Amino acid sequence: MSNNKKTGIMMICMGIALVAIPFYLRMQDNQQSKVYMEAFEEEKQDEKTTESQKKKDALLLEESVIGIVEIPSLNIRYSIFEGTGNDVLNAGIGHMTNTGSLCEKGNCVLAGHNGSRHGAFFTSLCNVKLGAKVYVTNKDGVTHEYEVKEMKTVKPYDGWVTEDTDTEVVTLFTCADRGTNRFVCKCVPVREGGGVQE
Repeated sequence: MSNNKKTGIMMICMGIALVAIPFYLRMQDNQQSKVYMEAFEEEKQDEKTTESQKKKDALLLEESVIGIVEIPSLNIRYSIFEGTGNDVLNAGIGHMTNTGSLCEKGNCVLAGHNGSRHGAFFTSLCNVKLGAKVYVTNKDGVTHEYEVKEMKTVKPYDGWVTEDTDTEVVTLFTCADRGTNRFVCKCVPVREGGGVQE
């Protein structure tokens, strides 16, 4: 086999590896995200303190899993972690400290990566439609239903994202325009019997 053929085969193999590695890493991270959610859900279903339960509880405590966010229309379903550091946002969705708590009054701000090698997270958030349903479950197993009420693109650190409110609001945001801006959507609770709370 000539040197040119060997070089060509090597280049093809390297190209395949460069394409395959990010997919493999994302698949691994998605599997880890599923483990977090399963552990969270099992904790809610079975309060027995078995050895395996103790291990799951330790995992939840260590990883700061505080809930789950779901947007069915976008096929989004991820664990929510406390904080917005890189480690947190590489594992799932981050709850900004000093904003409202999950499923309570106040502006609860949730941030997610866009186009991360670690998972899709909020990559498709910019495709959300007004009126889309958003579900947030907290660590006590309480689930609240929200509806997307407002969307816009803002500059990083825009105060509109984190501004406090006396009513219950969930604010979701991710990077936009190659990281130079933020895509934000504000969600309000859905009242029993239909309609949104103003």
